[in-house]
Amino acid sequence: MKVLIVLYALLASINAAAQIKIDQAMVQYVGSSVLRGSSDAVIVGNVPLVHTKQFLPLNGSGAIVGQGNVGSQLDQVFENISKSLKRSGSGADQIIKLNVFLTNTDLIPEVQSLISRKFNTGKKPSVTLAIGELAHPDALISIDAIAVSKLKSNRVRFTDTKVNEEASSAILPAGPVVYVSGQAAKGDLAQATRTTLKQLSETLSSLGLTIKDVVQIKSFLTPMSSLNIVKKEFTDFFKGETIPPLVFVDWISADPVIEIELIASSPIQSAKGAQVEYITPPGMAPSPVYSKVSRLNYGKKVYLSGLYGVSSGNTDSEVNSLFGSMGSVLGASGSDFNNLLKATYYISNEQYSKSLGVLRPKYYDPKRPPAASKAMLKGIGLNGAGISVDMIGTVRE
Repeated sequence: MKVLIVLYALLASINAAAQIKIDQAMVQYVGSSVLRGSSDAVIVGNVPLVHTKQFLPLNGSGAIVGQGNVGSQLDQVFENISKSLKRSGSGADQIIKLNVFLTNTDLIPEVQSLISRKFNTGKKPSVTLAIGELAHPDALISIDAIAVSKLKSNRVRFTDTKVNEEASSAILPAGPVVYVSGQAAKGDLAQATRTTLKQLSETLSSLGLTIKDVVQIKSFLTPMSSLNIVKKEFTDFFKGETIPPLVFVDWISADPVIEIELIASSPIQSAKGAQVEYITPPGMAPSPVYSKVSRLNYGKKVYLSGLYGVSSGNTDSEVNSLFGSMGSVLGASGSDFNNLLKATYYISNEQYSKSLGVLRPKYYDPKRPPAASKAMLKGIGLNGAGISVDMIGTVRE
């Protein structure tokens, strides 16, 4: 009996040591809006963060729930997210960011209202909305989330550790993190996926990292109906390993047919001492408007809600209005355009891409642009806007 008691006490002490106390001051909410169901930005300190996969409104048997009813489907998605977060030492009340994908813009007002009710006033996550086809033909909504975790780990920790299967979530340890811009290889969907994953692996190697350091992977692909082809390539690539949480975005592109970006823990400390590094891996050419890789070595992260340009019929004006709004939110969050980490630009047509190319140098230091991906979607989201951006930054120190 004494042996069992001592063993129990030892296990309890180990478990306690593997957890951290989350101080409320570690998370700050900027411009929380009841109407939108989100904050303008959420600031989070150097704590472990759970990144989930993209959840669909599927029950435990894999069947769709609430067909044709976005409210019922949202509830099911939140139930699925909550279960995964609980296994990751977190919970729905610790969510700081939601990426919401819907099948059409008409669903946005209802979804914003429903999300708002799930969080306390003044403590709403940042939210980004995007429109397109989803991985299940009867799904109206899918969501992936980021949340604070109390579980301490020196390396990436998966919620599910089944070999050759996708983890429902992964914990990004406190400490340095890298954001790798979208990469895209030529070829049909299978070949392009395979080659791009290999290229991303080489990028990680140049940073002293491996695929075991990956926390989440986001793929922009077409057509969504061929998603199984992409999933097979992921299974083959991660053979013998747990597949990190995956997110899939329906985009409009004739060539390339897929672009893939990722987030990874960076346990290797930088010798440069800079808060943020903007890196061009070997064999790649630098760009003045986006970095191939950004690395946050220390400091707080800032997750902005999706920002939209004011629709005016002029793409340059709309892009400028978006960056104007971004500057205001960054300033209120203790950040600025020189401390951005990762941007995802969603556009409705190529003219917005051209305007971005022309106007981004006006706002970015050419030596410090964020890592980025850009995708044309079937819908942007709000007020007829043709461009939106999902941005992560850091509080300048």
